[in-house]
Amino acid sequence: MDQKFTFFPFFIFTCLSLQHARAQDKQNSIEFSPVYGLQMFSGEGNTLKGQFYGVEATYHLNMANNEAPWVRMFRVKRISFAASYRQLDGAYLVKQPGSTGILGNVFGLTSRLDISLFNIGATDVRVTPGFGFAYATQDYYTDNNPLIGSHINFTAQAGLKVVTPVSKTTRLLAGIDIYHYSNAAVKLPNDGVNVLNASIGIDHDIDKAGPGTSQTNEKYKTFAKHSFEFGANIGRRGLFQTNQGISPAESQYQRTATSHLYKSGFYAGYTYRFNSLFGFKLGADAIYYYTTLDTIQTINHFYATFQELASSYDRWTVGISAGPDIYLGRVVFDINYGQYLHFNAYQGLKGFHPDPPNWYWDFGGKYFITPSFALEAKQYLHRTEADYVGIGILYRVKLSRD
Repeated sequence: MDQKFTFFPFFIFTCLSLQHARAQDKQNSIEFSPVYGLQMFSGEGNTLKGQFYGVEATYHLNMANNEAPWVRMFRVKRISFAASYRQLDGAYLVKQPGSTGILGNVFGLTSRLDISLFNIGATDVRVTPGFGFAYATQDYYTDNNPLIGSHINFTAQAGLKVVTPVSKTTRLLAGIDIYHYSNAAVKLPNDGVNVLNASIGIDHDIDKAGPGTSQTNEKYKTFAKHSFEFGANIGRRGLFQTNQGISPAESQYQRTATSHLYKSGFYAGYTYRFNSLFGFKLGADAIYYYTTLDTIQTINHFYATFQELASSYDRWTVGISAGPDIYLGRVVFDINYGQYLHFNAYQGLKGFHPDPPNWYWDFGGKYFITPSFALEAKQYLHRTEADYVGIGILYRVKLSRD
């Protein structure tokens, strides 16, 4: 493992020795970065080993001309859009030595922020969080990949980069990041794959200036110090489907059961805004199950309605939650911790299934079409296990203006 990091001290030394170079920091740019895999792991104790690598091509929107409060406050240097390829054929499960090649290849599209942490001369050290989508060439149902149940997956990425100019229009970059992909429990299995990468690349300006401050967002600078929010969404929980050892009729039942595992989430809460960038909310959550846990018929009917830690005998679960909001213009990111008031959960057999959780959490994003009306996507989770993604709407009632 140590040999994989040997080029980093050399690269950082090179970066610091080139501090005299100054870049034009108002142009958009294109980056090309080979990626080298350092380590890989998954959930449920699935240890992975093997060689893997990839490449990223990124288009950067330079935010130097943008005076939006969130851009200045968070020191956002660039908004980036990355297309990536990761060759994971060399990976294998440690507990299955003959499993080399089960992951195949992954193609991704990710949007990211480049946030400056600090500078050393002309060299900038940045953190790069991002989200997107990925296409995995192999899944459980096509290639017996035990970690991923679908070709289409969600991605999350977070990294640390060193950026230093070598001319007025060109920069060298070196970084380390972790790249995760899974399908948010839309289709099981959903253990997911986490890849730790190192990269080194080059970034070059193009003849196009970065975006200025949007005039259409001016009305979003006036915010409500106190407000109520009401939201509703709908989503589908995945199901682990198998044809092994069951009758054709039961097999057909399992294949069609996933289409019935819909849920709707409802939220009502109070939000307090500290300033134009941060807020805190306290509210109540309710989840409606279109299909509850079936323990009356056969064992295969049980598994066709079993929803892991989220399994419920009742139609409704109710809880209270609290958490912060981060406002990036019209886009708002949030995360909440919740405590159940009512959850008639599946208890399971000791040693077979964990005790049901008495708490939950969720995170997501809202896009305000108007100052009061937003589209929302929210991921619900128990412990580290994804439950479902809800897509819906949110309405905000302002109680005061700042």
